[in-house]
Amino acid sequence: MRFKSLIVLSGASFVFAATGSPQQSTPGISGLDAIAARQASLDMSSITFRSMGDAMKAGREAKSQGYPAAALAKWAKALPRMFPPGTGEGETSADSQALPAIWRDRPGFDRAAANYASATARLAALAAANDTAGFTKQLEEVDQACAVCHAFYKAGDQGAPKK
Repeated sequence: MRFKSLIVLSGASFVFAATGSPQQSTPGISGLDAIAARQASLDMSSITFRSMGDAMKAGREAKSQGYPAAALAKWAKALPRMFPPGTGEGETSADSQALPAIWRDRPGFDRAAANYASATARLAALAAANDTAGFTKQLEEVDQACAVCHAFYKAGDQGAPKK
């Protein structure tokens, strides 16, 4: 009986130790990786945006741009999380055009990012509806949302970084 009690007590102690003690946390990505990921993603969004504009200039229908428009809208929702603290210019060894205003004025940055997300969601909806005239006009709204955000939160010109 005493032996069984010892086994039960040992088992209970093991379960408590396994569930009651703090678990080791999984580390997130490094600041350098966050910068590399956002720069690559921003480059891809710029290429996607420009290719949609080229398609419209070539006379394509809006529905032909449904996938890139939806992908851009999906990216726009993730964009604000690509700027974690500690990833601005001079905070890592990576080159970055992210201005300190992103972190000093996070509510303003988040509003600008939400405006971009709204503009890209509308773009995707217009593509799905095959509203070519509306889609073409909405490309201008998306470009304006980018320009407004970049004016306050990005160093250098809009578009790809100059190397």
